[in-house]
Amino acid sequence: MYAFHVIERGSSHILTNKPCQDYATSYFTKDYAIGIIADGHGNDRYFRSDRGSRNAAVITKLILRDFVISTNNMTDLPKGDWQKQLAASIISNWNSLIEQDKTASPFTEEELSQLSESDRLQIEVGNWQFAYGTTLIAIVRTARCFFGLQIGDGKCVIIDAEDNLSQPIPWDEDCFLNCTTSLCDNDAISRFRFVYMTDNLPVAAFVASDGVDDTYPTDERLCAFYSTIWKMIQENMETAITDLQAFLPQMSEQGSHDDISISGIISQPDKVTNHEPFSNIIKRIFAKVSKS
Repeated sequence: MYAFHVIERGSSHILTNKPCQDYATSYFTKDYAIGIIADGHGNDRYFRSDRGSRNAAVITKLILRDFVISTNNMTDLPKGDWQKQLAASIISNWNSLIEQDKTASPFTEEELSQLSESDRLQIEVGNWQFAYGTTLIAIVRTARCFFGLQIGDGKCVIIDAEDNLSQPIPWDEDCFLNCTTSLCDNDAISRFRFVYMTDNLPVAAFVASDGVDDTYPTDERLCAFYSTIWKMIQENMETAITDLQAFLPQMSEQGSHDDISISGIISQPDKVTNHEPFSNIIKRIFAKVSKS
């Protein structure tokens, strides 16, 4: 098993001096791998979403690691709706972390000054969690299964042993344009979507923020992007990931202008010599799909 993550501050955020509101992380052992991305909301209403996304990704990684270990790499699944139990644990722990953050660093007048009167009133009556609003996608691969959970936008793409690509996590119709469901929603537990597979397990799986989806806005373009990444990882994994990271600034500048975060899980990666730099191939693919 192998997992990786890359992240880049969006070109529009650099121009407006906003922090990167995406956060990505990953973890792997020989027995299992975890990939996670979280995308903090960009509207000024969510003025601490960069902290919200970081806390979401970090706590989710800890929860999933403990869960996989406690279930003996998913061979002893607990009774009941364990997926929703995981989601509930993530929501509860995320709320605890952001409350600790708010206690340690109370909202400043500078932060509050950019809010509407109704949002300031919400904070005054104790409904302040929206300030940390973020999406979340997490995937896990063991020898026995693949599973994922998601709230909000962004997409998960998997590749099977026959090089077929699919998006296994159901799409949320409430996510469109700049609207998305979020960990800060009062009904967040009901907003989570899940996938659990024990057959035809993916050899590669990727999750990314909508900075990638908006650069490749059709499934055909998005699949071409991930197919290229997968081919190059098979040729030389270390070079592919290094060059992918180096390409992200151009991808944001010429594509969505948004923050970009990608995390991936690879099982049984092949490592051979690259015959052409990954960055060259990605740029060629990018130019092709941008013109279509």
